[in-house]
Amino acid sequence: MTVRKRYGKYYYTDFRVHGKRIVRKIPGGISNKDIAQQYENDLKLKMLKGEIGITHDDPDLAELVQEYLQFSETNKAPASFYRDEVALRNFRTITGYNKLSEVTPRSLEKYKQTRLKMVSKRTVNLEITMLKAMLNKMVELEVIPKNPIKNVKKIRGPESKTLEFLTNEEIAAILKELTPTYYPVIYTFLKTGLRKSELVYLEWGDIDFDKKQLRVVNKVAHPTKSYKPRYIPMDNKLVEVLRSIKKAKSPYVFITARETMRKNNLITNLKRTAKKAGIKKNVTIHMLRHTYASHLVMAGVDLATVKALLGHADIHTTMRYAHLAPDHLRQAANKLSF
Repeated sequence: MTVRKRYGKYYYTDFRVHGKRIVRKIPGGISNKDIAQQYENDLKLKMLKGEIGITHDDPDLAELVQEYLQFSETNKAPASFYRDEVALRNFRTITGYNKLSEVTPRSLEKYKQTRLKMVSKRTVNLEITMLKAMLNKMVELEVIPKNPIKNVKKIRGPESKTLEFLTNEEIAAILKELTPTYYPVIYTFLKTGLRKSELVYLEWGDIDFDKKQLRVVNKVAHPTKSYKPRYIPMDNKLVEVLRSIKKAKSPYVFITARETMRKNNLITNLKRTAKKAGIKKNVTIHMLRHTYASHLVMAGVDLATVKALLGHADIHTTMRYAHLAPDHLRQAANKLSF
């Protein structure tokens, strides 16, 4: 028997006729393997007799997306799966495409033009990358014979949206307006550059007060984005702030009065505080991460070190902050001896 399920849901045929491999999703939502095998046997016999020609299928795009998201959910971190889901949903909603045959290099160029009127160049490139990754995986799994947009390129040129961060004056203004409950939370964001989920899942066991070091490691409930641990040094002020937090039975550092993880209301409280402090920028949790990175670079910290502290997988992501270090770059040029 050669029929097989993909990701525990759909049965697919898998056989060869006249040297051609036939991998097709079995229609009708069949969940019984014996019935699925009978479908495959009938299909193979009809192809051998010439009653059904060997043609190139035109799969439903929705089915391909669903299968890829099942793969993504199984094999990727939750945050990566969520990005895949959002990007692919946006693509299908905006284009209205139903069949794979509609996804062509020409249609992708039209999509770029339409999408650029709605979002940044970076977001468009991310969505294109996600779509290509999905189709490449479907080729790898032999669901489709080839990726029709394999050679479609990203939009080149500088990003239209610059990274915003808080100045020293704005940081002081926000910290002054924070309540005792949220001060340690926001201060830790600013002094470590943690992602929101990394801070929410921070445990007391992740903090080494003697070494003045905080670690970000994989956990069952929350794997790190890169699946690699990283260590972030703490200054005396951050150590003092974290030591001031009253420990409870919960292993997590930042908890509510009911001793549950402080997941909610962080953004709402931050925006309310920023408005009260008179800051006009759209202050977000991720802006605090940009603030941490930007101030490190402006202080002369090299980009490789910033990359390690932020947990970036690719130095190109960290290079977004390079323009903030003109003096540092000039010093590099001055090291030439000729």
